[in-house]
Amino acid sequence: MKKLIFLLIILPILLGCARNEVNKPTLEKSVYLPLASSETRNYPVTWDGSPNLEPGLNPKDILLFEDFEDDHYQQRWRVHWNPVVGAGTVERPSKYVFAGNRSAYLENKERKHEADGAGEYVPEIPIDDVAYFRIYLHLQDGFSTGESDQVKLISMRGGVDIEGSYGGAGKKLTETSGFAVDLCIDNSRSLHFYYYHLDQEGGWGDITYCKLSFFRSAKISPGKWYCLELMLRNNIPRQKNGQLSAWLDGKLIGHVEKIRFRAIEKVKIQRFAVYNYFGGSDYWDASPKDQRIYIDNLVISRKPIGCLISNP
Repeated sequence: MKKLIFLLIILPILLGCARNEVNKPTLEKSVYLPLASSETRNYPVTWDGSPNLEPGLNPKDILLFEDFEDDHYQQRWRVHWNPVVGAGTVERPSKYVFAGNRSAYLENKERKHEADGAGEYVPEIPIDDVAYFRIYLHLQDGFSTGESDQVKLISMRGGVDIEGSYGGAGKKLTETSGFAVDLCIDNSRSLHFYYYHLDQEGGWGDITYCKLSFFRSAKISPGKWYCLELMLRNNIPRQKNGQLSAWLDGKLIGHVEKIRFRAIEKVKIQRFAVYNYFGGSDYWDASPKDQRIYIDNLVISRKPIGCLISNP
């Protein structure tokens, strides 16, 4: 009997450490590249970014879609203090273009922490409840994290207002403090959440690693395109019911529950960012060389997004 009880407990853990969200749809979509004409082309454009919405996306749910196809794409993004994402673009023929004819890139310079082209998107109306952030990402061949133990890829930030969503690292959070959630890689390129919340100890956020199974970390490697999706569900004030989820190529790799991001209703999701920021404060944990990440088909939505196709 003891052996049976032990197996009932351990088997779900061995099969996967992350739990699926209730009513979470399958994230795979079968669409071939290059992209077909958008099936939503006849809808009025109510989202920011590219008007040519990716096939399969519901225009009612989308806040931002960007395929980086237009020379002037940066003029269609809402921002506040930071610039629009992208230090430049590359065009086909190139393995660094995922869909269509262009992708954008962020560039890290040797011994610098911040990437050229790091930027943000600010929705017109702050989000009170839940948001999804998907991106196609490709680490340049030979990409290295060097001595840094954390490189921040994408982020969601919250606060009582847009100004309250900046800064705060190293400080103990209060009821009016903002929160931050980053999807990161460490020096083995293992994906993890780094998040600031009201119940953390001290002034620094908590880390929770993502896994494909109990024995397998979720990692990304240079030379391949990956579909990354991050979900943040804000908690009801005075309740500990906030959630985080992440998907890699449509597979749930991380789910964290019972998080208290806020104490008052005014604290909402204010902005989204692509950083490729090398964590730390010394020259030795900055980028070890000049290198890039490439991004394509970026989506911010109120509903689950999913992947356009499987990893090519």
